[in-house]
Amino acid sequence: MIDGHGRNINKLRLSVGESCNLSCVYCVDKIGGHQRSHDHLTVEEMIDLVRILKRHGGIEKVRITGGEPLLFPGIEQLIREIARLGIENIGLTTNAQQLKKRVDDLKNSGLQKINVSLDSLKPAVFRRLARGGRLERTCEGIEAAVKTGLQVKINTVVLKGENEEELNDILAYALFLKSEVRFLELMKMGPLYEKETALFVPMKTILAKIGKCYSYHPIPAETDSTAIRFRVPGGTFGIIANESNPFCATCSRLRLTSTGKLIGCLSQPVGIPIKHLLKAPQPEFELKSLLSQAIGYKRTVAFKGSQIGMSAIGG
Repeated sequence: MIDGHGRNINKLRLSVGESCNLSCVYCVDKIGGHQRSHDHLTVEEMIDLVRILKRHGGIEKVRITGGEPLLFPGIEQLIREIARLGIENIGLTTNAQQLKKRVDDLKNSGLQKINVSLDSLKPAVFRRLARGGRLERTCEGIEAAVKTGLQVKINTVVLKGENEEELNDILAYALFLKSEVRFLELMKMGPLYEKETALFVPMKTILAKIGKCYSYHPIPAETDSTAIRFRVPGGTFGIIANESNPFCATCSRLRLTSTGKLIGCLSQPVGIPIKHLLKAPQPEFELKSLLSQAIGYKRTVAFKGSQIGMSAIGG
């Protein structure tokens, strides 16, 4: 679907639930702080809504998110059925705590791409930032995914005074695995909304630290990519610089929450209910209006933040 700014809105982030087995400091304000809804879509309802959005909304790519999607009991079925709809680009974002034992089933179901959150290679720092989990499980999951042939990307949220001195170590780890790490500037969401934080590290600082160990130069990225990409000897890395270099003007994403609401923009996360379309004999007529409404909230200027946490609307 082409919006009023000429953007092809063809990517869907599908959240399967808010539950998570970690409580990362930039996501929730306390351990176990994820809000859980009680009216989640079933696997079948998610599949049917994706079918409607593909057929009548132009969705071509789906990324499954959460919360932690590997806690969702029907994840393999969901991936398998989305693939059967003819969607050839299916990804998943995970903390990888359960990935090692699930990766073969995920791959066999039709998963092609996986993004893994990894904020530190030091066990104590990892646990302090994630407030749970074990570093070795995440690394084992990443390495198992690479071994299966999945396209693996590592996501690292850069936090001043916490992991900013590890960037080159994390980059070296990604290069060793022939993967790509994306360093993320901190986003003003959830517990960080409208709060001054000393944790923010801008892109220029990230590049300065990487430049101490690597020569780098920018390389092209997809028009609607969130990351600015760079080549270094042995591979590539990216920076998702939502503050230093906002990507709102080229955003092509819609989000579907686990309760069946469309969200067009993180800065204005107004949920547009579409679950009722499952009972409509000709859902395409109302869907067009609902899509226009959701997309109408999309901004073309810098991200301004939101009090809603990422686990509630999909990462």
